[in-house]
Amino acid sequence: MPAELMTRRSCCHGTARRPERDGREDDGLGAAVRSSIEDLADWAEVERPDLARLAPSGKVTILFSDIEESTALNERIGDRAWVRLIGSHDKLIRRHVKEHSGHVVKSQGDGFMIAFAQPEQAVRCSVDVQRSLRKRPNGIRVRIGIHMGKSVRRGDDLFGRNVAMAARVAGQADGGEILVSEVVRDAVIDHDDVEFDEGRDVELKGFSGSHRLYAVAA
Repeated sequence: MPAELMTRRSCCHGTARRPERDGREDDGLGAAVRSSIEDLADWAEVERPDLARLAPSGKVTILFSDIEESTALNERIGDRAWVRLIGSHDKLIRRHVKEHSGHVVKSQGDGFMIAFAQPEQAVRCSVDVQRSLRKRPNGIRVRIGIHMGKSVRRGDDLFGRNVAMAARVAGQADGGEILVSEVVRDAVIDHDDVEFDEGRDVELKGFSGSHRLYAVAA
């Protein structure tokens, strides 16, 4: 099976993070800047990639990631260095995804949408990514969010909501942080090699009520 299910649309420039905390969007210029995660989630909502073959159990774990403040970084180091950095980052992400039997659904600029059959694969992949990034001198900080969905069928509304939830979870993460939804934490908590913090309650745009998210120790 190919590592990337859909044709990759590359982009030389990253997109900056739009602050989105507790369900509120910032006013002013920042509110007009979209993140790679949001763009990828919108793409998935329209295209509805078929992930059923990745998840025989009927569930799929979805991971979103992007580089924190990528536009500012691009402007600071220049386009040529940025292209080299993105190329190196792309190789690092894909190497770890392959090691953990994941599948890149789509990448765009500095952002990735990745699918795994099992939640522990996604969590362990994320930990390895963050540990590898900390060893590199470029100082980039990547935020990662993970959610596990109950439906992967095309045309099923649950699919769209699960993708949106994974994107919202990633949007709450800080650079260098791995955040997971409660359903992922519950599915992985018995694995001795994975540790979580006590969690925090947040409001997520498009979802009612508060949701508890957990940071993974990496």
